[in-house]
Parts: sequence; C-alpha cells; structure tokens
Amino acid sequence: MKAYYSDGRGRYGTGESYDYFWQYEDEPVEICTSLDGLWTYTETGEGISLLRYNGNQIHIDIPGVVNGKKTVSLECTFDGFYELKSVTVPEGIITISGGFYGCEGLETVSLPGSIRDLEHAFECCYSLKTLVLPPDAKYFDYAFSGTRIETMEFPEGAEDISHSFIESQYLKSVFIPKSVTALYEAFEDCETLEHVVIEEGVTSIDDYAFFHCLSLKELVIPKSVVQFGEKCVGYMEIREYLPPDRSAYRMKGEQIIPGFKIKGVRGSAAERYAEENGITFEAVTDN
Repeated sequence: MKAYYSDGRGRYGTGESYDYFWQYEDEPVEICTSLDGLWTYTETGEGISLLRYNGNQIHIDIPGVVNGKKTVSLECTFDGFYELKSVTVPEGIITISGGFYGCEGLETVSLPGSIRDLEHAFECCYSLKTLVLPPDAKYFDYAFSGTRIETMEFPEGAEDISHSFIESQYLKSVFIPKSVTALYEAFEDCETLEHVVIEEGVTSIDDYAFFHCLSLKELVIPKSVVQFGEKCVGYMEIREYLPPDRSAYRMKGEQIIPGFKIKGVRGSAAERYAEENGITFEAVTDN
C-alpha cells in the first residue's frame, strides 16, 4: 500500500490537501503531530482530538494518550481510509464525529463505554455488519447510513437518531427506546426494514422518519406518541425506474404503502393520524 504523499504521510486520495481540515477553516487552531508521526491532532479543553491517522496499518488500536495528553475525540480521523479492516477505540474517547466516514473495508470495531456522540461515525462503512453500542451513547445523526447492519437496538438513553440509517439497504429490525426525542428522516428509504418496536414514552415521530419503508407493513405506535411529522409513517414514493440497470428513476408522486396499517390505542393521536391520511387503523389494548 503506497502513501498518498511523497513524504510518507497518508494512504488515500481525498482530493484535498492532507494538511487541510475543513472543520477549522473559520476557526484557526494549532495543528500538532505526535512524536511518532502517526497522528495529527489539536488540543481541546478536555484533551486532544485526533484529526488524521498518518500510517498505513489496517488493524489499529487507537492510543488513549498521545504526547502525554488523553485522547477524547476522533474528527474525520480515518476519513476515506478504504483499506482499514479493524479498530479498537480506547476508553476515554467521548465523541466520534465522522471518524470512520468512508472506511469501505471496515469490518470490526470495538467501542468503549465512554462514547456519547457517534454523529456520522460510520457513514459509508459498507462492510460493517455488526456493532455493539456503548450503553450511554446518545447521539447518532447519520451514524450508520451505508453500513450492512441488519438489526439495531438503540441503547436506553439514546436521544437523537435522526438520519441514522437513511437509505440503508440492509436494516431489517430496530428498537427505539423511550428516551429518543429526534427521529427526523431516521429510516427514510430503508426498503428492507420489516420490524420496528417503539417503546412507550416516545412522544413524537418526526418528518419522513419511516418514509418509503416498503417492507414495513404495520407499525405499533404507543399512546405516548402525540406528534406526527410530515409523511412520517406509511408513505412511499412512486418511482419510475429507468432502463437498463434501474439505477436511476423519476419521481412520480407519493402514496400510502399498499397494505400498510397502524396499530394503536383507540382515541389516540395515532388513530387520528391514520384517519387523516387514509391509513388502515387497528386498535390494540392499552396496557
């Protein structure tokens, strides 16, 4: 595997300077390099944030301490490192912001209990099939879009799962705990999603949360849900796929998914949503 730059740094071509960090374009900070040359980082009030891995190993144990300072976050650290296969994230890291974006070959990840934020963490990790989530993680915006994960049980305490699996081609089953407060486009275009459990205590289902989930034929909505966003449940897009490979399509409108029904408590907001949108409603017992 050849380095992208002649001085040995890097191992992929991003189309940008290896020394350019978009997140600090308007907020200049001091960029540092570890003594071993493997890590580019910046200091924060809590510790250091790793901005770039400069080596070419494909099985990596991320250091918990760099140049005598504790590691607290990963910011696009392995962005586009296609060859990366496995990684262990050490205890103490709190945030992974786009840390593994585009790591197409990543198969195995070990996460510590200290993680709270996984925004964009594994987006476009096309080989990632399984992942054990830390119990106290809360933020999952775009975290798993493009992975091969089939089953997801978000931990109790999760808050924002917006866009978490948007356009997933593999997700089949999901559990949403009562702590979740944001689901905007969370599962939009997840055509293989078949089974969803929404825990009693969830109060809203945001815009397009389950839009175009063609395999989801019914959804049990707890009484606690009182707010429904635009086309959040039961809607699909009418698409005219184009030959020869059907990889492109024209949008021809929207409609209710054939055979879709909502199950809920009689007199609930779920029943009103079903009636207003012409969706079949089936009453269930309020336990």
